[in-house]
Amino acid sequence: MRNVLTVMRKEFARFFGDKRLVLGTLLLPGLLIFVLYTIMGTAFSDTGSEVRSVAVVNPSAAFSAYADALADAAGGSVGVSFTEAEGDIEELKAEVGNSFDALAVFDEDFDERLEPGAPVLSRPNVAVYYDSADTASLAAYNLTVQLLQGWQESVSGIFNVNFTAGGDLSTAEEARASYYAMLLPFLILTLLYSACMGLAPESIAGEKERGTIATLLVTPVKRGELVVGKVLSLSALSALSAISSFIGTFLSLPRLAGGSIGEALSAYSFGQYAALLAVMLSAVLLIVSLISIVSAYARTVKEASAYAVPLMIIVMLVGLSSMIFGAADVPAAAFVIPVYNCVQVLAEIFSMNFSAAHLFIALGANLVWISLLVWVLARMFRSEKVIFNC
Repeated sequence: MRNVLTVMRKEFARFFGDKRLVLGTLLLPGLLIFVLYTIMGTAFSDTGSEVRSVAVVNPSAAFSAYADALADAAGGSVGVSFTEAEGDIEELKAEVGNSFDALAVFDEDFDERLEPGAPVLSRPNVAVYYDSADTASLAAYNLTVQLLQGWQESVSGIFNVNFTAGGDLSTAEEARASYYAMLLPFLILTLLYSACMGLAPESIAGEKERGTIATLLVTPVKRGELVVGKVLSLSALSALSAISSFIGTFLSLPRLAGGSIGEALSAYSFGQYAALLAVMLSAVLLIVSLISIVSAYARTVKEASAYAVPLMIIVMLVGLSSMIFGAADVPAAAFVIPVYNCVQVLAEIFSMNFSAAHLFIALGANLVWISLLVWVLARMFRSEKVIFNC
């Protein structure tokens, strides 16, 4: 155990002795993620709350009444304001994107020509002009067309859908949890793998490239202890990097989802946060062990990184399962599959369908897999052919 701690101290000293490595691995990822996601969330919220302007030629009184009724029901706005315009149509078209966002031209005597069941060619028309190169103009067009289609259905329809009753039964908290369960497992797994990729190849393949691996092997430290020390130290450092990135992600995601940080933090219990930490740590140990085995085969850090790319693709594809299927109802046996079990447990935690049994199955299975991978890595360190690539 003393030798394991000695190896860990050496790895920690190498890492924390390089200020650029500490800054680039621990601090910058989380900070950059927080700033980027916050800016994106602010831009999305500003875009969604802005009222678009639409100029209307030959306005319809019936449509205006319909739009006003919807605005009252929505609390004062439907996202678009209509202003009557007069003048040459071609001149008004030239002002789209400048003086106003879109232009709606109703046929003359539009309201008088409204007749349910009339032939298509004899029905009055509404022409909506917009500039697709302008996001504000495109948004105004979409909102206007949605309103017109809704009005058309209300005029010609024979029944209503969700007019006086019905609708979404989920709460805002459940909707937010579903959003987190879809996105966060993939992001966490990606951040964990990125953190491990930045550290594991340098520690093993880097030692081989610099020629210092031979010095380590002639010390009185058993090769099994050397492997355990490296895996534990790399896992700890990777976990710190991943936690930094996760904090930045978790603090900025509420902005993207339209909630607040307080709501996101209070949505989950202490036990769920403890389970989240346990799953992340087991995933880090698993990923570090996998990348360490790949790095042991490589001669250089560049070669180790190249070998790890196919593994990264597989891990990310597994992580995408949370975005495609969400918190799937999978049998307990599936929680023994490495990496996939982490994704499913994370999805259960964030969707508020947490199962302690699934957590313990996943952690137990990961412990077995990690032990097996460490044993394989120790066998590789005992092979002169593998270590010295002879």
